Amino acid sequence: MPPPLIFVIKNFAMGAIIGLMAACWLVAFGTVGSHIPSGSNGYLAIGMIAYSMASCFGMGFLATALMLLE
Repeated sequence: MPPPLIFVIKNFAMGAIIGLMAACWLVAFGTVGSHIPSGSNGYLAIGMIAYSMASCFGMGFLATALMLLE
């Protein structure tokens, strides 16, 4: 694989992992967990929170890495 592609994948994955950890913390200990309905609809809500946080943090981490690239 070309080095720029490895750079992009590595930085996006690192940001996504940070976003998933933040989402897990919000669901487990934050105020978000009390608003999620119990039952089968809860999995969809947790998945939506995890996806949105992971994609947002991943793109932010990648953008910061590209901005600071020399």
